[in-house]
Amino acid sequence: MLLKQMHQISRVASAAGRRLGMVTATQMHRSTLASVGERSWFQPGVRFARPDIVSVGDDCYFWRGCTASAECDAAPLIIADRVQINRDVHLDTTGGLTLGAGVLISEGVVVYTHDHGLDPRAAPEILPKTIAEDAWIGMRAVIMPQCRRIGRAAVIGAGAIVTRDVPPGAIVGGNPARILGRKQMLAEVPA
Repeated sequence: MLLKQMHQISRVASAAGRRLGMVTATQMHRSTLASVGERSWFQPGVRFARPDIVSVGDDCYFWRGCTASAECDAAPLIIADRVQINRDVHLDTTGGLTLGAGVLISEGVVVYTHDHGLDPRAAPEILPKTIAEDAWIGMRAVIMPQCRRIGRAAVIGAGAIVTRDVPPGAIVGGNPARILGRKQMLAEVPA
């Protein structure tokens, strides 16, 4: 019986510690980012190389291990409302990145906004990127610099390597990613 009570106390203390860490991390980001909307939360371990050019909307959630960095003077990172960025996501903001409302980025995704061509020491080619509202990027997908736009409500399959633009409602997967299907958009549903 004592062992069971000790286990319960340990679980409660652990949960309280996690909550305190999240409150502390959120307050830190609220004080350093350009703007943070209402009810947005950051777990400990979220890092922004240039917090002064990051804007976050309402009801966003960032899991531990998320990073946003730039290779040179970065363009803004603009994150709309209801965006969720899961564990160990890396966002390259060199070329500028806009995430629309309701975007979900799954664990381990990498998004690039610049390219060097064949010379790794060359000045980066800046390639701005937009991921439109309600898009879902599957686990461990890589969004290459040549993909400039992911359309509204598109789905990127887990592990996909996306090398070109993705139309609204498309379901893509593979290496290189290709269109596998299409979601029926709400506006297309017969009355």
